[in-house]
Amino acid sequence: MVERYRQARTQTDPLESATIAKDVYGVSVLEMALDTPEDLFEYELRGIYYAERELADLLDELQTSATEADLVDGFAEHRDETEVHVERLERVFDLLGLEPHERNVPTVDALREEKREADTDSHDVAVQNTLYNHVGRKAERLELTAYEGLLALADVLDADPEAVDLLEQNRNEDRDALDTLESVSEGGEFQSFIDRLL
Repeated sequence: MVERYRQARTQTDPLESATIAKDVYGVSVLEMALDTPEDLFEYELRGIYYAERELADLLDELQTSATEADLVDGFAEHRDETEVHVERLERVFDLLGLEPHERNVPTVDALREEKREADTDSHDVAVQNTLYNHVGRKAERLELTAYEGLLALADVLDADPEAVDLLEQNRNEDRDALDTLESVSEGGEFQSFIDRLL
């Protein structure tokens, strides 16, 4: 894949045809041409790289704000995994002969805003913990979708097996994190909160 990828990039180098634009938040972002499957792979890789880096910070905030023990532990454990995910993605960039670059993903920024709203809009600890859990689950689903798309493209592009393995490891750990958050939401404090509402 690397040779095929490099050939496609020399024919249509996305960085050469890139322009700087402002995203919806007014942040400068690099726009790139999306003309080949290789371009799309790089575009998606940049998006998940941004997501993982931002979500490491968000998981740290969620862990600090949550009060339910299993939730705190789940956020802390997955934050550590997420830092490893970033390192793996940097290795994928390296395998492709690319410098790691981020692409803004507004959905990730929206999750951070949702967490802030949970902090300020509710004064009930059980409600806040439930909202934190929901933010965490949404983040995991976002990551899973991104990795599934990257892996499908990697298959089409006959990607380097090491790159595929790294992406699969990240996907599998995100799936496990989602399972953990879902199991937390089915017990303890969360069930008591639901029972209170009924």
